[in-house]
Amino acid sequence: MRAVFALLAGMIMSAPTLAETTPEDVVNELFDAMRAGDGAAIRALVNEGAPLQRLAADGTLREDSFEKWSAWVDTLDAGDVDELVFGVETFYGGPGFATVSAPFVIYMKDELVGCGVNQFTMVKITDGWRIVHGIDVQHEGDCRTYRASVMARYAQP
Repeated sequence: MRAVFALLAGMIMSAPTLAETTPEDVVNELFDAMRAGDGAAIRALVNEGAPLQRLAADGTLREDSFEKWSAWVDTLDAGDVDELVFGVETFYGGPGFATVSAPFVIYMKDELVGCGVNQFTMVKITDGWRIVHGIDVQHEGDCRTYRASVMARYAQP
């Protein structure tokens, strides 16, 4: 019994705290929560009232919120939606300030339905990194080849 307790205590003490997470960790947690259909987990990663926007092909901005998006996620069953991010890049603008760019492909019930780039503005507050703004833009080309084309840019010398 002591061995089990010691193992559990060691795992808990070695797990990163919220304050030790990185902006990339938060983005990964965000999409893990979406895959799980867990809007509450999304709300825990986002500053209250944070806007969520989409840049349309015609140049207009669609205004939304993380609250509305997380409420939609709450209607999903685990695995209904899978937004895969890759080639994630983070720019640190100063202590406690970062912008994360995350290209994505998204599947709904195993059907490819879109691709593009997410961008999140994040701040590090007392208890860790939080998303304060999100925006995305849909890729207008072929989403079946999008990931390979984005990743090919990283292979360039």
